[in-house]
Amino acid sequence: MRKLYPILFLGIFMYFSGNIFAQISQGGVPVSFSDEIITGVVPNVQVDAPDMEIIKAEDALADAKGMAYRNGVPLKVNINPQTNGIWDYFPDGSAMWRLKISSNGAEALGLYFTDFHLPEGAKLFVYTANKQFVLGAFTSFNNNENGLWNTQMLPGDEIIMELFLENANDDYRMQLDEVGYFYRSTLVSMPKDKSQSCEINVICSEGDGWRDQIRSVVKLNMRLPNGYYLCTGSLMNNVSEDCTPYVLTADHCSVDSQGSAVTSTHLAHWTFYFNYEASTCGGSTGSTSQSMQGCLEVCSDSYGSTSSGSDFFMVELNNDVPVSYNPYYNGWTTSLTSPGNGVGIHHPAGDIKKISLCQSITSSYTTHWEVYWSDGVTEGGSSGSPLFNQNGYVIGTLTGGWSACSVGEAGAGTGPNEPDVYGKMSRHWTSGGTTSDKQLEPWLAKGTGNTTWSGRNYCTAGLSDMEYIDANITTYPNPAIDQVSVDFSQYNVENGNIQVCNVLGSDVTEPATGDFNGTVNIDVSSLSPGVYSIIITTDQGKIVKQFMKQ
Repeated sequence: MRKLYPILFLGIFMYFSGNIFAQISQGGVPVSFSDEIITGVVPNVQVDAPDMEIIKAEDALADAKGMAYRNGVPLKVNINPQTNGIWDYFPDGSAMWRLKISSNGAEALGLYFTDFHLPEGAKLFVYTANKQFVLGAFTSFNNNENGLWNTQMLPGDEIIMELFLENANDDYRMQLDEVGYFYRSTLVSMPKDKSQSCEINVICSEGDGWRDQIRSVVKLNMRLPNGYYLCTGSLMNNVSEDCTPYVLTADHCSVDSQGSAVTSTHLAHWTFYFNYEASTCGGSTGSTSQSMQGCLEVCSDSYGSTSSGSDFFMVELNNDVPVSYNPYYNGWTTSLTSPGNGVGIHHPAGDIKKISLCQSITSSYTTHWEVYWSDGVTEGGSSGSPLFNQNGYVIGTLTGGWSACSVGEAGAGTGPNEPDVYGKMSRHWTSGGTTSDKQLEPWLAKGTGNTTWSGRNYCTAGLSDMEYIDANITTYPNPAIDQVSVDFSQYNVENGNIQVCNVLGSDVTEPATGDFNGTVNIDVSSLSPGVYSIIITTDQGKIVKQFMKQ
């Protein structure tokens, strides 16, 4: 394959603008941002930058061979609050530690801890020297049993760590052994590293009919043996409907440009970004506010030099996906029937989420589907992204190909009429080997014999989809006098309908149709006293909310 596809993310919280771009954290403001700080000078640890001439030469060779796309390298350090930085102690018994870390020329920096444990009440913030970009507060919630933890990237070549302890004598562990040095395809370098001109934002009309599937697709920032790499993945449903956070991507996303495979330690530092997409069809940026860290390998099968595998890699996230992320867990099918049409949804070149429309999907290879596009293409960063058939089921994952928006745009011999190839779900299923670590079937179908399974919205243990929707759309006040408000902030409805009916089922107000994602106020001032029903139609079905008019 000429091109393979990983991706990247930069997660930040812009302090002065109030926009949040951060991994799971508790928010808040660092103590040092107040005027009461005791010490003004923060010690600095200068970390030697890599030899970029060597890095560029290595990347040029790997890129020419269509290998995984590297955008950062690890710099080894030995930093902890016992031997580095400065402490301030406060009259109430609390304490604060700070340290600046810098490395010349980096577009962005990230921090990778090998022993991380915070006590209750402790808060860790990481921010740029100008205080415009802040991550945190990170707390005991972020502790992992293995002690491994890392931050997202922050822009620029210097960042500050700030640890606050409610009690200066509290036990904590914070051993920093690696600084991530990111030098290309970062959010900082956009738009020069953004995707090609024919790519389509998922919010555009081309995404209509695929809104659930769009919410399943995530952006991966992967730590591999010799650096940091980029890919796309998607959440997968299983027959137990038990909310297990499986993410499916490509196996080549787990191997670095020198052929070394990922380890469990590296997987602990993988980061997954949800809903990174533009809010308008012409938009060029999106919120990176929703992310998760860490996973375990479940099963995989390589493509390899023999071209006999289907190139899949499935992991289980270390934590359940927060309901606030509005996740969708994809359905799947192992059918070998070539679908009439379908789409690919992906993060090309580290850009916001895009959708590509299939012109044809043919079963040209034993292991892979061959796909031609009518609109949009795939790029580096798209690897591992799902291919959906016309029914919205995942039928494959992206290995590579030759498509590009224009002839030669992504390399010689490429263009808008060239195909891409996706590893088939039917090959992922049982063809990787005889053991469960080489097959998807034991994990998604669990021995039931099912070869097709539907996706589900907002996977919440113990609740059906409609029960979840009913619980997350609320109405108030009750009883009502002049108006009733319907709150859709916890569950957005697209192409929905709202009716107000009397006890006989007759409409008593003008029905409302459209997309509902905030608060809808209904005028009921002219209604006679009595009991009424608000009927809300969603893409999953109808729910009914009753209220009394005084």
